[in-house]
This record gives sequence, C-alpha cells and structure tokens, in this order.
Amino acid sequence: MGWLRLLGRSAACVLAAAILFACAGSSQDPASDERLIALEAKTRSLEESLEALARENSALRDEIAILSEQADSVEGRDAAGSARDQEQGVAAAEEEQQAIGEDGRTDVLERLDDLDARVRDMEDLAAMVEWVLRAVEQWAKGQDDPLSLLEGTVLERTVRLAAESGGEVHHISHPERDDPAVLLVPLAAVDGETPLIVSLHGYGGDSSYQATYVPLHERINTDGFALLLPNGIRDGEGNRFWNPTDECCESAKGGQDDVAYLTELVAGAEQVMDFGPVYFFGYSNGGFMSYHLACKGLPGLRAVASLAGTSYVEDSSCDGASPVSVLHIHGTADEVILFEGDTEPDTKGDDKRAFYAGAVDMVTRWSHRAGCDWPEQPEPYTTLDLDRHVAGAETRAFRLESGCADGVEIELWMGVGSTHAPGYGDAFVDALLDWLLSQE
Repeated sequence: MGWLRLLGRSAACVLAAAILFACAGSSQDPASDERLIALEAKTRSLEESLEALARENSALRDEIAILSEQADSVEGRDAAGSARDQEQGVAAAEEEQQAIGEDGRTDVLERLDDLDARVRDMEDLAAMVEWVLRAVEQWAKGQDDPLSLLEGTVLERTVRLAAESGGEVHHISHPERDDPAVLLVPLAAVDGETPLIVSLHGYGGDSSYQATYVPLHERINTDGFALLLPNGIRDGEGNRFWNPTDECCESAKGGQDDVAYLTELVAGAEQVMDFGPVYFFGYSNGGFMSYHLACKGLPGLRAVASLAGTSYVEDSSCDGASPVSVLHIHGTADEVILFEGDTEPDTKGDDKRAFYAGAVDMVTRWSHRAGCDWPEQPEPYTTLDLDRHVAGAETRAFRLESGCADGVEIELWMGVGSTHAPGYGDAFVDALLDWLLSQE
C-alpha cells in the first residue's frame, strides 16, 4: 500500500499546485497555461493508474472463475463412471484440490478485495483532482476564484456556484437530513410550466462537485428550467451516496430511504412554485438512483437521463413500473460501471447479489415498459463529439423512432472509448438539455 500513499501525496501536490497556480497565475500568461497543461497530465496519469488497477482486478476475477471451473470439473469426475473411475477420480480430485489449495483461493479473494478497495480509493483521488482541474479551468476563463470553490461547506460551495447563474437561490430543508438542498429558479419562471431538473451526484461526490462537472446551473435563465441539487448521506467512510434499491448498500441498513427523501424534497421545492414536468439526471450512483425513482413512480417524473449508471439486475421493485422517457449515456471503456454490465458474484461472502445491468439491457427494459422493442442491431441516427478526452465524434446516438407509448422516447448514447468520467464540456450540456427539455 506504500505506492498508494505515494499516489495520495502526489494528488495532494496536484491540489496544492492548483491553488498556487490560482493565486499566482494569469489566464493571459503562457507560463500559466503550461502549468495547467502539467496539471492535466498529472490527472491523466491518475486515470491511467486507475485503469491499470481495474485490469488487474479483472484478471483476478478470471483467476477465480478458472479455480471454480477446476473444482466443478473435479466434482463431476468424482460423481461419474465406474467404481474404479470414481476411485481414480477421488485420487485426482485430491491432487487437484491440493494443487489449488484453499489457502490459494483465500489469498486470491483477499487480493481481489484489496484491489477493489484500492480502485475505490483511486477513483476518489482521480475525481477530486479532476474536480480541482475544472475549478482552475473556470478560473482561467475569468469565471471563478478557485479558492472559493475549494473552501467552505458543501452547501456554501454549491450556493456560490448557483449564485453565478443570476437566478433565485432557495434552500430546501428536510427534517431527516442535515444538508439542505439548493434550488435554483430562473428569473423568468412561469408557474405551472417551468420544468424542474434534479441533478444527482455520484458515489463520493456532492452537489458542488456535480454542479462543477455538469454545470447545468449556468443555463437556467437561457434555457428556462429550475435546478435542484441535493446531497446523499455519508457512509461509514465519509463518502456521500444514494441508496438505489430497496435493499442496497451496507450503509443503508439504518433505514435510509432515498426514494422518500427525494420525493419529499421535490414536493418541498414545489412549495416555492408549481413546476411543470420533472426530469432527473444522475451520474454513476446518481444514475442508479434516477432509474430507481423511475421504477417507484415519482409524481410528475417525465424523463430520466443517466450517465454511467444502470440498475441492479434483481430489482423486483421495478416490476410494473410506468413508462418514462430514458436517455442512457455510457462509455464503452468505463472500467468502474461496465458498459456490458457486471455478472460477477459478490466475493465478500454475504450472498448479496450486487449485479447490475448493461447499457443495452437498460434501454431494452425501458422500451418494453413503453410497449416497444429495442432492435437487436440498431443503427446510430447521428454521431456526437462530446468527450474532449477522445478524438473525433466518439458518441453514437441510437433511438427508437416509433412504437412506444405516446410521448415516450428511449435513447442510448454510446461513448466509444469514453471512460467512467468523460471529459464533457459545453457540447455535452447543450445536447443533454436539448434532450431533457424536449420530453414534454
């Protein structure tokens, strides 16, 4: 674990360098631009390290699968054939079991658990550095003071970001949560018509990070929508998260009901004014939560857009869910939430099946709920250049043109080569809002 501590110190150095750059640099100074490029290079290095860990994780999972197949093969031979064959099979089984060794299997599982924990640590580090880089980039454009973005509570940082929009800022409190959500209302809001977008952060993030990563708050006046930025509660390690199933996370055993919380939060926002349609956009764990709310039938929900988040396979709470429009956004190179879904069993020994569906599975599910069929071999209707980390127009957009329930659209944006945290900018925000606000 020494290398991880070293990496942590490197990340801290990047943060410190970002602050020094913010204090001493100038957006018109070539030397400042060089420092920003160097910071970006360090961020890419962190991402590469995360991907390397994920590959090692995958290799260990393959090793476990091979061990399981060997054990199954031994059991099969032991149960078949003549008495002589069975006797030979027992001898062979003993030899193979000795070769495999329970200690070896336990060692592999322990190494896998260790890698999983290190990948989560790496993801947190990479997310933090990426967040700071985005803050510095905004400062370089004359938009923000990055020191203010880094200081204060989550609520204070979110309010500072929200205040830049020029809209009305409201605090929406909930009796069971310490952190009020931030509601941003456009100046030209129309009672009963202005739509509401709820933006949900990923695991380990918060409302200020979400607003920095996908700055919807900058568009409330130009595009005419209200924005709600809530926060999940903290788990045992201090990371904020959402509980996206009736039985989810270890930290949710205390009775965390995020469906009730977010439903009541939207109702609280509607005490400020009567909104039109409600849209949910979520990143990663926030995408899981957005889908779960669609399953539960949140009042007024018209559409869900999920970036790098799906649903658990065994989520019976979605049986009989009403159709809603769905936009699923997912990178094919996502090593955290796999594009194809995860069918590996939970190795922690608690028999909880934490499997999740793939991107195509999700649009297929929601198509069926809308009474239409996702094609087996769809053709993209357009390609989009959204991810600045991938050359060219990397995103292939697919959709069902007809046959769904009235007013329901199902769409998939497949980012070829995009990772778990694509380098999205204004083009992505434009495309996302165009889709969401068209779901009337």
